[in-house]
Amino acid sequence: MKQINWKQILPHVFAIAIFLVVALVYCKPALEGKVLQQADITQWKSMAQNQEHVFEATGKVPLWTNGMFSGMPGYMIKGWANNALPYYFMNIISLNIPKPFLFFFLASICFYFLSQVLKTNSWIGAAVSLCYAYATYNAVIVAEGHDTKMLSLAVLPGLLAGLLLIFDKKYWWGATFTALFTAVLLAQKHYQITYYGML
Repeated sequence: MKQINWKQILPHVFAIAIFLVVALVYCKPALEGKVLQQADITQWKSMAQNQEHVFEATGKVPLWTNGMFSGMPGYMIKGWANNALPYYFMNIISLNIPKPFLFFFLASICFYFLSQVLKTNSWIGAAVSLCYAYATYNAVIVAEGHDTKMLSLAVLPGLLAGLLLIFDKKYWWGATFTALFTAVLLAQKHYQITYYGML
């Protein structure tokens, strides 16, 4: 049995601990019971209300809603996930912490993964990961309620890391991480970020 190389593992453990502490401090008002008033989430709840009523009454997932623009496809407004694997994977890598901590912690973890695939020093990788996660734009979109956009931006570095692993001839790991991060990215249903990420 191989012995654990603590000298190699400890910088990664410290980086993850730093990401968690920074997320908790940054989102401290949430620990005090305060709730972020996200305008887009409030509007989304109004848009999805018609579908919720139909689902409660019939038990069937409505793919059409009359609550928007005199009727439109509803699967993009309120989609029910039929594949839980992406959400399980996201919960594992984010330690299942709740929003709003999730956004920043997940972005830090995924960018740190990318930095390690690029063979960056772990301390520099941790610092750059924090810069990516706490960029001004990210705080603005979280405050506005663009949750799926932020989650898509958070997991995109993980997808890029998976692709780089394939180019490094680590085919199994690369294919596995590419598939998992692609599933998480597509599960967010924010195709704008998916499109930009693929460019």
